[in-house]
Amino acid sequence: MNATLKVLACLAIVVGLGVFALNQLELDYRLDAFLPAPADPEQALVVDQISAGPGGRIILAAVSGGSTEQRIAISRELAGHWRELDDVVRVDNGELALDPVTEQRLMQLRFVLLPDVEQQLGEAALTEALADRVSDLALGGRQVEQLIRRDPLGMLPELASRLATADGAEQQDGVWLDPDGERAMLAVISAWPPFAIAEQARLVEQLQTRFNELTDGTDFSLTLGGAPVIAVDSAERSRSDAITLSLIGSCFLLLVLSLAWRSPTLVLAGALPLAAGVVAGLLVTALAFDQVHGLTLAFGFTLLGVALDYPIHLFGHGQDRRLSIAARNISRPLLLGAASTLIAYLAIWASTSPGLAQLGAFSAAGLATAALVTLALPALGILPPARGPGMVRSWPYLPWLPLVLAGAALIALVLQGEQRWSADLTRLSPVDSQALVDDIELRQAMQTGDVRHMIVIGKPELEDTLEAAEALVERLPEAVASGWLSGWQTPTDLLPSAASQAQRRAAWPNRQDMADKLDAADARFQPEAFEPFLDDLDAFHHHGPLEPDSWQDTALALRLDSLLTRDQQHWRALILPVGLADADALGAWLAELDTPASLVDLRATSEAMVTAYRRDAGTSLLIAMGLIVLLLVLRLGSPRLAGGILLPPAAAMLCTAAIMARVDGGLTIVHLVGLLLAGGIGLDFAIFSRTLADERRQRARTNRAIGLCCLSSGGVFLILGQSDIGLLRMLGLTVALGILLSWLFAKTCQPPPRNL
Repeated sequence: MNATLKVLACLAIVVGLGVFALNQLELDYRLDAFLPAPADPEQALVVDQISAGPGGRIILAAVSGGSTEQRIAISRELAGHWRELDDVVRVDNGELALDPVTEQRLMQLRFVLLPDVEQQLGEAALTEALADRVSDLALGGRQVEQLIRRDPLGMLPELASRLATADGAEQQDGVWLDPDGERAMLAVISAWPPFAIAEQARLVEQLQTRFNELTDGTDFSLTLGGAPVIAVDSAERSRSDAITLSLIGSCFLLLVLSLAWRSPTLVLAGALPLAAGVVAGLLVTALAFDQVHGLTLAFGFTLLGVALDYPIHLFGHGQDRRLSIAARNISRPLLLGAASTLIAYLAIWASTSPGLAQLGAFSAAGLATAALVTLALPALGILPPARGPGMVRSWPYLPWLPLVLAGAALIALVLQGEQRWSADLTRLSPVDSQALVDDIELRQAMQTGDVRHMIVIGKPELEDTLEAAEALVERLPEAVASGWLSGWQTPTDLLPSAASQAQRRAAWPNRQDMADKLDAADARFQPEAFEPFLDDLDAFHHHGPLEPDSWQDTALALRLDSLLTRDQQHWRALILPVGLADADALGAWLAELDTPASLVDLRATSEAMVTAYRRDAGTSLLIAMGLIVLLLVLRLGSPRLAGGILLPPAAAMLCTAAIMARVDGGLTIVHLVGLLLAGGIGLDFAIFSRTLADERRQRARTNRAIGLCCLSSGGVFLILGQSDIGLLRMLGLTVALGILLSWLFAKTCQPPPRNL
C-alpha cells in the first residue's frame, strides 16, 4: 500500500471516530455557560437572572405598520391566536384576560390572598360592593350575571389588579402601545426556560407563523425580543459560526498548504494530526462534561491552525532528507513547545467557568494528540517535500526592540488604570450585540426598564422567609411615601405565610352568617342570588393551606417560582421594586430596619463577580506561566537561553494586551485566555528559532516553517475574529494579533547563525 492510501485509510478511521464522538455529544447553549461559578448568594442571584430569572421566559413583541386602529385590532387578534399555542403560558397585551385554569384557581384561593378581611366584611364595605355589582349588571346584563353570583364582593378583579405586572406601557382602548403610538406591544410568557433551545426555537417560529397567517399580504411587521429570543439567536449563531468558520478555515488552510507543499499526499498527511486532535478533543470533552456548549465546537475548529504547526515543522525540516530523521531532529523543540502550550490549556481547563473549562479540555487533548500523531507520520512512508528550503531573507538582530516595546506597553497599561479592564458580565455570554440592542429597544418601548435592583430575603425555613417578606411589605408604603419607589411585587401576594393564612381564614364567617351579611347589605338581590359564592366559601373552609405548588399548571406558577426559590440551604424571596427612583436611599433605609432584607444591585454584583473571577484566573495563569518558565529552564539547562526564548512571546503578550485594552473596550477573561494561547504559540516560534537555526540550511528550514505556521495559525484565528459573537471575536482577534507580534519578535531576537 502506498503512502497516499495509508494516509487516506487513517483519515477514514479518524473521521469515523469523529462521527461517533459527535453522536455522543449533548450540545448545550446556555447563556450562563461562560460565566464564572458564583461565590456567594448574591452572585448566584446574578447568574440566575441571566440564565432563567423572572424575565427569562418573557418574549417581548412589537407590531408595526398600518393605522393605530389597525394595530390595536391586530394586537387583540394576535393575542388570541398566540394563547392557543401549547408552549405559551400567557399572553399580555394590556387587556385583562385570565385563562380558565388560572381564574378557577384564583376563585378557590381568593379568600386567603386578600388582606384586611375584616374591613371587607364590614357593613359599609359590603353595601358599597353590592352597589357596584348593581351597576355592573346595569352595564353588562346577563353577560356578567354568573360572575356576580359567584363573586359579589368583586374579589377577583381586585386580585387581578394586585397581581397585574406593573409597567409603564401606554394604553389605548386597553391595548399596550409604545410611547410614540407607532407599535402595539405584547408580552408572551413561554412555558420553557431560555436554555431549552429546541422548544424556544419552536415557539418563536410558531409566533412568527401565526403572525404571518394573520397579516398575510399586509404591511405589518413583527419584532421579537427577550431572553428566549436571544437564547435562540445565540444558539443559531453558534451553530452557524461553527459550520461557517470551520469551512472557511479549512479552505484557507487547504489553499496555504497546497501552495506551500504542492503535494496532495502531504496536504492529506498534514490534515491527519489536526483531524486526530479534533476527535481526541471531542472525546475527552464528551467524557469530562455532561454537556458540551456549542461554542466549544466553534472554538475547537481553531485548533486546525494550531495543530497544523506540528506537521508544518516536520515537513519543513524534512526537505532533502528522510522524514524519520526530521522527526528526530524536531522532536525535542516540538515536544517542549507542545508541553508548554499544554500547561496553558490545562490552566484554562481548571477555570470555574464551564464553557472555558470545556475549551481548555478540548484544546489540551487536541494539541497533545496532534503533536504525537505528527511524530508518528514518518511510519506511513510519506516522502518529504522535494523542494529545498530556499533563501530566507535575514532580519537584523534587534533583541532590544521587543524589550523596549514591552516596556512601553506596560507603561500604557498602567496609565490606562482601571479602564484597562472590562467588568461587563454580558461580554462573557455568547450573545450577539445587535440582539441585545434590539432587546433594549423593545424594553424601552414597553417602558419596563431593566430588572437591576431586587430586595432579597433569605432564611433557612420557608415560613420564616415568608413572614420576613410580609413584615417588610408592611413597611414599604413608607418608602413609597418618601418617593423612593412606586410599588413592588412580592411572592407573598401568591403565597402568604401560614400565620397570615390562618388569620384570614378565621376572619371569614360560615355559610349562614355570610348569607345573612349579604342579605342585610342590599335587599335588591334575591336570597339565593349568591349561592355559588357561598358554595365557594364552604369549599374554602374545607380546603387545606396554600402551598408553594398550589399554583402549578396556572399562568401564575412561573411568577411564584421566579420570586421564591430554594437552594440546598436557604429559601430566597425576591421583592421587585417598581418605579425605583432612589436605589441608594432605599438601600440605606433597608439597612436601618430590623430585617434580613437587602437591596441587591445586580450590575454592581456582576462587576464585582467579574473582577474576582479575573483576579482568580490571573493567579492561575501566572502559576501556569511560572510552570512554563520552570519547564524551559530544566529542559534547556540554561536560564539565559530560557530568558531569550521567553522574551518574544512575553513582549508580544504585553503589546497585545495594551492594544486590545485600548481598542476593544477593556480586557476580559476571554482576552486573558487569548493572550495565553498566543503566548503558547509564540513560545513555539521562539523555541524553534533559537534551537534549530545554527547553520544556514537548518535556519532556512526553520524560518520558512515558522512563517508558514504564523500564516496558518494567525489566519485561522483572524477568521475566528470575524464572528458576530463577541466572545469569539475577542478571542480570535487577540490571538491573531499575538501570533503576528510573536513571529515578528522571534525574528528580531534570532541570533546570527554560528555556522555560515
